[in-house]
Amino acid sequence: MNIAKWPLSSWREHKIFFFLLMLANDLSAHIVNHNYQLSPKPIPNQTNIMFGLALTRSSLVSFLASQGLSTTRSFSRSTQPLAATNYLLKYEYIPDVLEKRGPYREAHIGLAKKMIEENKCLSGGPTGEPNMEVPTGALFVFTDLESAKHYAENDPYVENGIVTNYSIQEWNVVVQKEN
Repeated sequence: MNIAKWPLSSWREHKIFFFLLMLANDLSAHIVNHNYQLSPKPIPNQTNIMFGLALTRSSLVSFLASQGLSTTRSFSRSTQPLAATNYLLKYEYIPDVLEKRGPYREAHIGLAKKMIEENKCLSGGPTGEPNMEVPTGALFVFTDLESAKHYAENDPYVENGIVTNYSIQEWNVVVQKEN
């Protein structure tokens, strides 16, 4: 019998069960090591003791069941839903972005503002090293994956080579300031 498959549902039940199981194992080891006899008849070998131990384990399960303790083990955990799931759109820019973005900047910012008004984009702006003079990319936060894809596919910066690479990542917000 494989005791690892015995189902128990609470930590308390596990502790009780394994305490009793260890007690039974210690008792049987003590009996074998000291050659005690549990009956007036001699014990010819350890098989009878092992059989007795198996009965003891079965008795433990019966005892737990008689105490109203559950005999099913639950592996599911109750988890709290994440506060929010957003999507990060990350851009990498060409090195001479400031010189080449001019003809496309109004449409680029206009698309972002439109999506902000629709509550699909939460924020966006250039990224780079601290105290940067020239941005190396941009970061936008969207409320859903489709909006992030739509922005990247329709942004004039992407269409006209200002953006050399972009990626979309899921961002699961765990902590945030409450409004």
